[in-house]
Amino acid sequence: MKRLAYLLLSYATLATSCSKDNDARPLGPKEYQVEYKVTSTAVESDYVSYTNESGGTTTLGTTALPATYRFKRTMKQGDNLTILASIDGGTAASEITCAILLDGKEVKKETGRGVDAQAVPVYVIGE
Repeated sequence: MKRLAYLLLSYATLATSCSKDNDARPLGPKEYQVEYKVTSTAVESDYVSYTNESGGTTTLGTTALPATYRFKRTMKQGDNLTILASIDGGTAASEITCAILLDGKEVKKETGRGVDAQAVPVYVIGE
């Protein structure tokens, strides 16, 4: 009997937590102001690639840092945003940081360190 009560309680807790999660996630498409920020101890990045306003990929070669990319994009739950930036030939103390902001709020940030440092944050809508 204790086992049955435990299973029922576990199921009720799981069902409740799932419904709360779903309530907090956007159900349909929404327009977001997307912003990517790239900063570094280096003066330039040898490579930057990011998910753009159409959901495709924009790739850039040598780019002066710091750099910021902004656009509006309509997205729904499960769509993702990614940015990759790297420095080539730095030192052991070199750092590069990429941040993803949605509607002015930072949702993901990553820092890479070392000679060939790279940062690759990925954010999934509804995460």
